[in-house]
Amino acid sequence: MALKKSKREDYLKKIYERNPDTGNYIIEVSLNKYTDIFNDWDNAPFQKRDLDPDLDFFLRSCSYDIPFKHDIEICFYISNEVRNEEAERLIALKLKNYYSFYLRGEIRVLRQSYRRVALYAFISFSLLFLALVLEKQFESNIFLNTALQGFNIGGWVLLWEAISFLISKRKDIINDINVFERYVHCDVYFKYSKD
Repeated sequence: MALKKSKREDYLKKIYERNPDTGNYIIEVSLNKYTDIFNDWDNAPFQKRDLDPDLDFFLRSCSYDIPFKHDIEICFYISNEVRNEEAERLIALKLKNYYSFYLRGEIRVLRQSYRRVALYAFISFSLLFLALVLEKQFESNIFLNTALQGFNIGGWVLLWEAISFLISKRKDIINDINVFERYVHCDVYFKYSKD
């Protein structure tokens, strides 16, 4: 296990720099100008534009690559712009707002899923209990016995649906939440080709 951890650490060291002061992994992004951060198709004002989909994909991939126990920082290397502190502030704010929006959405999905799991479990146990209690009373009537078998099958299907969410689907949502939380709280800074 220690060997696997060591290989992963070596892999991360080859790809990502670490901030010597904080120990955070640095995700480096090279751009020509500030507007490269945003979606080319979005004509909204600078403060309201969406992130470039390729940049978003890259940042999410990097975040999945780096274990969640480590914090991250984003360093934008800008080659064809003069430093503009107001633009830097707005971009950092926009980035955090962008991921904050998705974070709230995923938290909402997780809460709704927990409610659905509780409802499925309640209905499942109710159907299974009814099928068990009424089984002896309706065994002579083929129609009612068939309905009880439907209760039995429906109860197990709903229970499986609840369990499968808790085992597999929940983890994906929680991973997305962790990614978005990282970007909401990460440091964002800029370096220029003249620096």
